Amino acid sequence: MPDPLIGIIAEDDSDVACIKKFIIRNHPNRKIGFKKFVGQGCGKISRKANAWAQNFKTAGCNSIILLHDLDRNDRDQLYTKICTSFLPSPIKKYCICIPTEEMEAWLLSDEDAFKKVFNLKGPIKLPLHPETVESPKEYIGRIVRTASERKVDYLNTKHNEKIAELIDLDKLLEKCPTYNELKIFIDLI
Repeated sequence: MPDPLIGIIAEDDSDVACIKKFIIRNHPNRKIGFKKFVGQGCGKISRKANAWAQNFKTAGCNSIILLHDLDRNDRDQLYTKICTSFLPSPIKKYCICIPTEEMEAWLLSDEDAFKKVFNLKGPIKLPLHPETVESPKEYIGRIVRTASERKVDYLNTKHNEKIAELIDLDKLLEKCPTYNELKIFIDLI
């Protein structure tokens, strides 16, 4: 099987870094290459998705992952909007993944990973259903500030990748249904 080259379209670099970690952790014995386009927010993704996919094809990518936070949008309407911009995809193997509210909700799946990344000593309680949390990025910030007694500030650009490196993928799969969509695609890479 040839080594895959995966194009990732996401809102920011921390989202790309997390997806890469999830893929590499699911395929530890494979050499996987990555290309990326970052929208710096969601607006550009809807407008540029197909053009970026064309660039991925030219670069030799054989699959694409497009990650777009749901935020407070209607899932069906957002999916239709993304598909209108993205399809027809020049690369036939693709995944459009829309995490419920934000990808950071996925990072709330594993208390042990949280404690290690932020060097937290005391107990912390993360939500049983992370995808029900409003504004997960801000929620993480509040938890970290409180549990560290205001000694640590959460920075998604610094900490998300570290959490993705340590998170128990079985807990993530169990607690976050939208991650399941990505996991199915990752398994096929």
